[in-house]
Amino acid sequence: MTKISNLYIIDLIHPVAPYIIRLVKKNLDSLDLEIIRHLQQDGRKSFAQIAAELKISPSSVQQRANRLIKDGAIVIKGIVHPADIEDVVMAMVAIKADGTKLHAVAQAMSRLPEVRWVVICAGQYDILLELVCENNEHLLHILSNKISVIEGVRETITFPYLEITKRTYEWVIPDLVSD
Repeated sequence: MTKISNLYIIDLIHPVAPYIIRLVKKNLDSLDLEIIRHLQQDGRKSFAQIAAELKISPSSVQQRANRLIKDGAIVIKGIVHPADIEDVVMAMVAIKADGTKLHAVAQAMSRLPEVRWVVICAGQYDILLELVCENNEHLLHILSNKISVIEGVRETITFPYLEITKRTYEWVIPDLVSD
């Protein structure tokens, strides 16, 4: 088993860039990735089941899984999607921000409890975020009294969700490209 520490070459099926190089913050080897794949398929799968399928000892799986959790490489949770809660309003907000305040604006957005995720991006807008609000009045309050008053926010556009047609919590770890 080869230890891979700062660099992975990940084989993605992508029409433009079939190989993307990513720096990895955690030291993961191929066995760690296999354990993660099993837990992605079923987060409640027992360490004994995973060990049997990988042909290693259950204690090895348990030790590695515990290390992955402790190091923050994986998180195992039960998740309720906000769209499953009655009367919840979800929206995406695109923000144009002053270039010198981009990170400060993103951090301020990250501190709002209604914000699920924040992305600094390239293109027409600088920041994208997803909001989960109790109702339309709550959404209006957040947009008017919390987001628009943050220093560095120049413009926002809001896209209320009418229907979510696909949702997934899963990002499948691609196979590593061998040299």
